[in-house]
Amino acid sequence: MTGLTITRIDPTEIDVVKETLPRFRFKPLGHLPYLKRAQVEGFWMDEIGETVAEATSAVFVARVSDRIVGFAVYAESPWDTRVIGRRIATLKHLAADVEHSSRQTVIAALAEKTTRHAAKSGIECLTAKVHPRDTATIHALEQNGFLLMDTLVDYVFDFFRMPFDQVVPPPRTPGLSTRLGKPADLPEILEVAERAFKNHFGRYNADSQMPPGAAKDVYREWARSSFSGWADWLTVVEVRGRIAGYAIWKKASALEAKHGLDIFHYNLVAIHPRFVGRGAFAALTYDGMRMFREYANHFTAPTHVNHSSVHRICFELGWQITSARHSFHKWLTS
Repeated sequence: MTGLTITRIDPTEIDVVKETLPRFRFKPLGHLPYLKRAQVEGFWMDEIGETVAEATSAVFVARVSDRIVGFAVYAESPWDTRVIGRRIATLKHLAADVEHSSRQTVIAALAEKTTRHAAKSGIECLTAKVHPRDTATIHALEQNGFLLMDTLVDYVFDFFRMPFDQVVPPPRTPGLSTRLGKPADLPEILEVAERAFKNHFGRYNADSQMPPGAAKDVYREWARSSFSGWADWLTVVEVRGRIAGYAIWKKASALEAKHGLDIFHYNLVAIHPRFVGRGAFAALTYDGMRMFREYANHFTAPTHVNHSSVHRICFELGWQITSARHSFHKWLTS
């Protein structure tokens, strides 16, 4: 494209992208349709500001003449790097002006510049998440060697639309109960995590270049971290006294609360394969909604697009799909 330039800017200059945000179609928080544009763009700008404050971050802007037509924000992922044992980074924000006639070219140039920077920094794998309707970004990433790993759909339960007393309780298997988890449960929970995610179809298993056992390590560490501050609550489901599964729950972050997001996160569920199909997931979901409904009017939950049994139960309990995300990986080393 004639006149297109990609330059890295200093984090102190990040405010230059603020006025461009209204021109970008695929913004964060698309799964929360009740939010006003000012909330979304205010949250987005603050989230970008938090990212660029990290020492390992980098920001690239695309300009045609003096007009900014896109930007990319990159940062290393210390958690993934520590658990997986390979240096991982993320394209946390990648956007281009929806009105620009060569939007895909802009995104491709930003992705290429960021990829080269990551490679020079010693990054081994670069990841990104993209809205499924954002075909320009999808094609630009694929043009730069990124591969699709999985697709998550985002569910929302809206207590304004359906008060909890209107939710039909799911059938309860005899001997099944739920409760708050406690640190003493961790050995059983780690065993459930290992068994539940051994053959999981998520991006850590889908990526053949991940080290052996990476998915198991990630989900075990996710459970362990939930008892050390990452989550607010972990609930467990028991069948005749044995832990059959667990769920991780988080209140809105400080940044989310600042912008009035009114959400509560249902982050992850794991069910031991021996107890799949016996009502454990439905019980964790329904009982969690009952236990935590005072914290927000909107609950959010991600799940994989091909997790059919989860979709059926969520629909039965009144949850709605509001958005989705593709996950892409690109390995920078062989």
